[in-house]
Amino acid sequence: MSKPSSTTRPVSEWIGEFMLLSALWGASFLFMRLGASEFGPLPTAGLRVLLATLFLWPLLWHQGQWPALRRHWKPALLSGLVNSAVPFALYSWAVLHITTGLASILNATVPLFGALVAWVWLGDRIHRVRWLGLGIGFVGVALLV
Repeated sequence: MSKPSSTTRPVSEWIGEFMLLSALWGASFLFMRLGASEFGPLPTAGLRVLLATLFLWPLLWHQGQWPALRRHWKPALLSGLVNSAVPFALYSWAVLHITTGLASILNATVPLFGALVAWVWLGDRIHRVRWLGLGIGFVGVALLV
């Protein structure tokens, strides 16, 4: 295991931000469930992506990254479609056909499958700490089941 860098913040400094992020992330899936049943899966996914875009563009501008986005808009658009728009649309459609409990369990497995794909397809090495994290995640999902 590597030595922590001098920029590593103690847990007490970032735990509040982490909890807020967790609440926002979890709430977004609850609202996707509600929105999909009221508005349909595609408008719900589109609204989610639109809101994220409207939030992130000013951050890009403020950080001076707007020229980079203008130069690389095609790969950014493709990445946004593959990593956000399509999965959100599919998830919005799925929550109309499965229970909320099953949807939450499937959503909880995303990091596990991401690690598996990175290991098998991309050749990412999984060390002991990662195996431990994956094991804890798997046990957590098993407890949800």
